[in-house]
Amino acid sequence: MSGERTTSTNHNLWLIAGVAIIAPFMEVLDTSIANVALPYIAGNLSASLDESVWVLTSYLVANAVVLPVSGWISGRMGRKRFYLLSILLFTLSSFFCGIAPSLPILILFRVLQGLGGGGLQPTTQAILADLFPKERIAAAFTLYSVVIVLAPTLGPVMGGWLSDHWGWRWIFFLNIPCGIAAYFLNRALQPEAPQDHTRDAPIDYAGLLGIAVGLGCLEYVLDRGERSDWFASPAISTAAILSCVALLFLVHHELFRAKHPVLQMRLLTNRNFALACGMAFFTYFARYASTALLPEFTHGMLGYTATESGLVLSPGSFALLLFLPLTTWLMKRIDHRILIVSGLMVTTFAFHQLTGLTLQVDYGTIVKLRILESSGVALFLTPLSVLAFSRLKSGKNDAAASLYGLFRNLGSAIGISIVNTMLVRGVQIHRTYLVQNLPPSSMELAAAVQARASYLHAFAGDSSTHAARRALGQIQDEINRQALLLCYADCFRLLMYVSVALSPVAFFFLVRERSGPTVTQSVAK
Repeated sequence: MSGERTTSTNHNLWLIAGVAIIAPFMEVLDTSIANVALPYIAGNLSASLDESVWVLTSYLVANAVVLPVSGWISGRMGRKRFYLLSILLFTLSSFFCGIAPSLPILILFRVLQGLGGGGLQPTTQAILADLFPKERIAAAFTLYSVVIVLAPTLGPVMGGWLSDHWGWRWIFFLNIPCGIAAYFLNRALQPEAPQDHTRDAPIDYAGLLGIAVGLGCLEYVLDRGERSDWFASPAISTAAILSCVALLFLVHHELFRAKHPVLQMRLLTNRNFALACGMAFFTYFARYASTALLPEFTHGMLGYTATESGLVLSPGSFALLLFLPLTTWLMKRIDHRILIVSGLMVTTFAFHQLTGLTLQVDYGTIVKLRILESSGVALFLTPLSVLAFSRLKSGKNDAAASLYGLFRNLGSAIGISIVNTMLVRGVQIHRTYLVQNLPPSSMELAAAVQARASYLHAFAGDSSTHAARRALGQIQDEINRQALLLCYADCFRLLMYVSVALSPVAFFFLVRERSGPTVTQSVAK
């Protein structure tokens, strides 16, 4: 934690914190708000739906490149200046996205918007870590958690409503008043951070290149891989190779060659910080994968509308917001590690229950399970963030927040990509298994086809031959639905295993004793 904390009153601290979360809320909202608007964008700008997906991909790639270097940029140009410039670029780009006359122009300004928004999350987290004393840092991170939990849930609902009633351009115009308010309020209230002594050091161009190529290509592979049939696509294969080579070079260069690395990977020698980054990767892997799976299940399998599918997530997010203050209160009385394990056990049980979803499941059951999962997330989200920053040297919070955000971002992207691939590829496996256990000569199949054909012949007016063909086609559709249902069960089972495997890791964190002294001294170099 930073040793140079502001002397502001408690009232001013919370005012500054409230102002600081406006910008990252907009940024996180924009990662999901455009998803449901893609058909409107494609139709209005005379593009195919596949081409319009670049509206999402371009933003994510730019965001992924800036996020890990935001701490380095903050150190060189000053945190407050960087923060204000990021808000300004994000807001201006949002305006130009809203008035874009063609898809290429829209993609260009989405890239700029992603560059502006990439540094907002880690910089906000670093501001809170430096601003609040240790005894109140849990409450500050609870406030920050509101941003990263509520915004992704509101995004699809707001995007769908604005696109339906006002037009897709308003999903970008929405950022303008919020961005203007965030800029001037932060300019007036945000304190200056201590100057970084490395701000005049030579620029690590090799590190910047490694991050741009490695993470940019990786985000492209994760976002476009399934749509392009993964490594059957030359573009995906090339991007994957470039990403691997660039990331291996980046790790070697930053650890062993760079005197002033742009990505301070030696922070991972800090035990608590390294464990927190690893756990953040996998917890966000599970959380965002679940957030992607439930709307897809309700929309594709149960026939819910897009808005109804989005609303499945809302009660869980609001329940999480109610549980977060309780977690802050519990952190003063219960070992942080116990809270993390308890939260993971709750999410494990929720994922276990979700493996038993059927086509007859009702809306209330899905919402209850989402609320149960969210309550588990509430128990470990803030303790994990607090432990991540608990043993860092003064002046390291900007670099640490960038690295922590990188692990969180990668976990989210990889989780969504993996479960989407499991859904597509797993259907073929399960369908083969189901068909093998139901051979054409089976009496059950013949009876089912005959019963359905008789119904179609009697009530739909089909000829006997046509009714038999339709009956067989309907049974094949049902087999496909059951195969896909088994795929969803596989996905939630994977998330359950991830939560179980993470639980014992929490006990390796070092925590402070009740009386104040640390169990041992472990400080990042």
